[in-house]
Amino acid sequence: MRLDDGSEARLDSLCQSLGLSQTEVVKAGLESLQRQSASPAALAERLGLIGGFSSASPGNGTTSRGRDHSALLRQKLDRQHQDQQLKEPQT
Repeated sequence: MRLDDGSEARLDSLCQSLGLSQTEVVKAGLESLQRQSASPAALAERLGLIGGFSSASPGNGTTSRGRDHSALLRQKLDRQHQDQQLKEPQT
């Protein structure tokens, strides 16, 4: 592996501060990068973030816009339909 002078100095400094060989530091770095390259969904699941948040606005009673999107869309379409019926002239 070839490193520029700055990278080699950082590697040496890291090895000294951690008390590890260059090989051990490079292997640990590779493992760390591999873990970081997991999909965002896998990372969120591993960190316990899935289902950990609510998109509710204070006072609107909706607990999760993502989970309740079908019902919210249906309500919006129903309101639009009612508004259209009120605007149509009676014959």
